[in-house]
Amino acid sequence: MRDQKKHTLRWHPAFYPGIQIEFQIESSRLDFIHEYTLGTEPVRTDMIIIKKTNDEPLRKNIGKIFRRYNIVEYKSPEDYLSIDDFYKAYAYVNFYKAYTGAVDEIKITELTLTLVCFHFPSKLITHLREIRKYNIQPISPGIYKIIGDIIPMQIIVTPRLSEKENLWLKNLTNNISDSDSIGNLLADYDLHKSDPHYRTVMDIIVRANSSKFKEEVHSKMCDALMEIMREEWKDELDKVRVAAKNEALVTGHQEGLMEGRKEGLAEGRKEGLAEGRKEGLTEGIKALISACRALGASKEDTALQLMNGFSMDQESAQANISKYW
Repeated sequence: MRDQKKHTLRWHPAFYPGIQIEFQIESSRLDFIHEYTLGTEPVRTDMIIIKKTNDEPLRKNIGKIFRRYNIVEYKSPEDYLSIDDFYKAYAYVNFYKAYTGAVDEIKITELTLTLVCFHFPSKLITHLREIRKYNIQPISPGIYKIIGDIIPMQIIVTPRLSEKENLWLKNLTNNISDSDSIGNLLADYDLHKSDPHYRTVMDIIVRANSSKFKEEVHSKMCDALMEIMREEWKDELDKVRVAAKNEALVTGHQEGLMEGRKEGLAEGRKEGLAEGRKEGLTEGIKALISACRALGASKEDTALQLMNGFSMDQESAQANISKYW
């Protein structure tokens, strides 16, 4: 199960809106470009953040070193920031300077490099200190400034960030251990759930930490998960329910007319409605199971959704999953 999760979780698409959430207050001053192609060669950096005006510094803790053009490289919780990753990202800065605009249009003094990772890169930091002779200075929780190069550089280790300042970037992980963090995420998500950036990041966090969400906040986890999933299957389920209701009304009316009696009409409608509801319920169950499966939910999580959404016991939920999965 763990290996399967590694193949289905897509961290980079969640990192992009996650870092935009971090800079939300100052977002009007920045342009965020994902997977920027450097020059004519197929070389891409994960993100470049461009300050629209290069006047006053940013106030955000992870953006204090930013100048005009800021290269950002990201390593997910399932990856590691290596020595060669540093040189590759360092090359991206030089590529951007050399292949953007006219000769020397982009000044080297306008560029910075930010390396974002989950695991503390001890081997890389040792290399930078001993081989490159850089000074690595922690300037705030989780943020390490690399001093000694013309290019301002920093390493951001996301689990060590301040939860108060970097709630979403800190918790973009598959290893949330603090129940307070889950509560803070759900509370902030509830205030911004219409924002697609928050929805994307919350989706990957819930998927990557589903057992912890279930353990700590059963009902709240379900609300958050259903909120994320609802748009995926709501239209389909609503159509099924409307169709079933219409079919039930027509069937009942036709049977009632055939009887030609008032009692027969009422009974026919009653039976038609009952049969239509039964069929609609079955289609609704099938639609929910199909949506959960398409979204990569486990059978255990799907059973929980059936139990909550259709008021069925665990045995019935498992039977329906076995039948329609």
